[in-house]
Amino acid sequence: MKSLRLLLPGLLLTIRALAQMPQPTETRSLILLPHQAVSVAYDQLYSSAVLLLQSGQLLANTYLVAGSDTLRLYPEPHSERGPSSALCVFRKPVSQLTLLTGELAGAVSLVSLYVPPLPADHVANALRSMARQDCGKPQVVPVSVWRKGLAPPKERPIATTVQFVVVHHSAGSNTVADYAEEVRNIYLLHTQTNGWNDVGYNFLVGQNGLIYEGRDGQGIIDGDNVLGAHFCSQNSGTMGICLMGNFNDGQPNAASLTVLEQLIGWKLKKEGITDPNARATHASSGKVLNLISGHRDGSCATECPGENLYAALPIIRQVVTQTCSFTTAVVQTPLATEPTLGTWMVYPNPSNGPITVQHQADDPAQVRFTLIDALGRNVPVYYQQTAAASWLVTPVGSVAGAYWLKGTDGIGVIETALWLGR
Repeated sequence: MKSLRLLLPGLLLTIRALAQMPQPTETRSLILLPHQAVSVAYDQLYSSAVLLLQSGQLLANTYLVAGSDTLRLYPEPHSERGPSSALCVFRKPVSQLTLLTGELAGAVSLVSLYVPPLPADHVANALRSMARQDCGKPQVVPVSVWRKGLAPPKERPIATTVQFVVVHHSAGSNTVADYAEEVRNIYLLHTQTNGWNDVGYNFLVGQNGLIYEGRDGQGIIDGDNVLGAHFCSQNSGTMGICLMGNFNDGQPNAASLTVLEQLIGWKLKKEGITDPNARATHASSGKVLNLISGHRDGSCATECPGENLYAALPIIRQVVTQTCSFTTAVVQTPLATEPTLGTWMVYPNPSNGPITVQHQADDPAQVRFTLIDALGRNVPVYYQQTAAASWLVTPVGSVAGAYWLKGTDGIGVIETALWLGR
């Protein structure tokens, strides 16, 4: 009895501390009417939220206000539990949310999630010692870095032999600035709300150009060969890569596209795949797919990876073909010597402005350039000869995104993918 009295104060302190710890998730049931502003207050901070819907309910002009963020709600492209919104990650954790219902009406569940923030510069410090070798695996933020303080998967990973790379978007906000925190919130959603063992994708890519390792191989298998949960419940033979953002609304930027291409090129090389433009039968779905496909190419109804990213996939395949010596037909960096007859050199690529093209033509007066966007439309372009074998090509009024640059000297032609940023 005496020993129990001695232990009791410490036990009470432990219980009190646990009671004060933020809860990872909280669910509120709401009955909505159209065109209402419904406020929900909490006793703690939350860093993200998702709206669970009933069958037949649609998100039409529905927004979530979280502090200074006003986020439009879009359908979740990967939900297997029923209709829901895509996850909204806030720039700062908040203790109050306001739902602007728009046309939405009826019973819904608002699930709020909290992940503790990582220490400042935690990811940057972990990456300083890592360097990417040419055509090696691109620099990746390991699971051990971004998952700090969160519970690991409960079950062992399952291996799959990858033949297809499936590209996704998160379908959330394009205003997120801290992509490590977005990955942490997606992980919590997938494990706590969806009930999955791990985050669904093998990799996630931020708009800052950082790649985050997704599925955890747990030291048993490589993460890029872990069976994921991202392709219409038919995940065998696939590796899933999610670009964070909504690419129905916005364009994927050059930084994220560049590392996406590097990651895909490395993976295909690793698997001994020699033609990134090839198609094959995907055994699980029975569909004939491009080896580099979008989520919507699967068997479920989804807009993922968004109209703009999906439209860029043909150019992505072409750029990957030029990666890691799949082909050396187009050189994209300047050389110290003058170009030889018949070669074309295009740089910089990606570019935030004019592009230099070096080419030795029999008749420079015959040289012409055209620029075509991902939807096949001609884009105005101005070009001028700046040296005997050099032209400055300037897109006029173009927006950031993927393009085809075509050139001819009356004899030979160039056709190469080009990323423009603004």
